[in-house]
Amino acid sequence: MRFFFNIRDKLEIEDGVGREFALTSDAVVFAKHLAADIRCLETTVRPALAIEVVAENDGQVHREVVFD
Repeated sequence: MRFFFNIRDKLEIEDGVGREFALTSDAVVFAKHLAADIRCLETTVRPALAIEVVAENDGQVHREVVFD
């Protein structure tokens, strides 16, 4: 199944390509790793910054906050 990883903050970045994962849980783990990578690169704490995992046919399945 294809999942999209949209970045949500003051500005929104839509993932137009997505990635294939066999399970929703695999996509959630990927989002957690992506959030950790962003946390390492971001110089300021942005409480609103989050990654929304959207399944191709099911809508949003997870929201991973980057700074909690």
